[in-house]
Amino acid sequence: MPRSIYTKLTPRRRTLGGHTQLWLAPDHILLLISTRFTEDYKRFSISDIQSIVVTQLPPRVVLQVIMILAALAWMSLWFAVDSRFAKWFFEVTGALALLWPIADIARGPRCRGFLHTRVSRELLEPVNRMRTARRVLATVRPMIEAAQGVLAPEDVTAIETPLPPPEIAPPEMVPKPGYVPEIVFGLFILNAALIWASVYYPKIQELPQMLINTLGVELLLVVVAIIRRGRRDARVVIYVVLALALVGIVFDFVTIIPELVGWFMALQEKAKTGDKSILYLRLFPSSGNRAIIACSWRAAAGVIGLTAAFWERGK
Repeated sequence: MPRSIYTKLTPRRRTLGGHTQLWLAPDHILLLISTRFTEDYKRFSISDIQSIVVTQLPPRVVLQVIMILAALAWMSLWFAVDSRFAKWFFEVTGALALLWPIADIARGPRCRGFLHTRVSRELLEPVNRMRTARRVLATVRPMIEAAQGVLAPEDVTAIETPLPPPEIAPPEMVPKPGYVPEIVFGLFILNAALIWASVYYPKIQELPQMLINTLGVELLLVVVAIIRRGRRDARVVIYVVLALALVGIVFDFVTIIPELVGWFMALQEKAKTGDKSILYLRLFPSSGNRAIIACSWRAAAGVIGLTAAFWERGK
């Protein structure tokens, strides 16, 4: 059987719909696009390649942190159930969810690569990490230079056509602010509804478990929104609302932690005595108006924040 002329240039980039991969031959690059039912092949001759452009993408630190916290919170439900099957279910599924952000961090910075010829511009989906991009460029660049030659610096200067200076300076490009504050205000309204439901339906134990996760995400996103404001977001009202909300969130956590500790200690005592009755989890004290206050200020902050966000963005 004759030996194949192709060598693997990149690992497979797998998606739900299939995979893509780059292969290298002595005189061309082959892009394989598989949809599990069909395979397409695109061939790019080394002598026709004009450029390979690689752009590094912004990091996904916020998403990675949220995924890690959510997975750890899910695994912590080990202590909230009595069934051995349920305990291991939360542990195994949480560990599997934790593998995604860890693997994403280990693979390094993300990027996007394009291959340009005289008549086409092709997205190189397998080149999605800077580590892979450096390896591809280190392999392909000598072959392109051998086939097309190397352009000397003086030749580059000779073919460049200087542009005349503009008569009027172009307007300054002002980047649009992100949408993290709007997401936080929407989460305020969601958590207000969950707190209200957990008070009026205390026997639905899924509600407090959901609140443990969403309240943690709420705190994280508020901190991220305030830190990432910078110069690109000139809005004022929404950050005043976020700063006041941060005080309320911290106070809520001071209230919730004793309730969680007390519930856990009571659960241990019931286990020691063999009491199999259900012990309902309450995140807010059953006496007083703490739940009403937590629900009310979140609903008010969500409505005021969303209104101010869209009004200030329009300005």
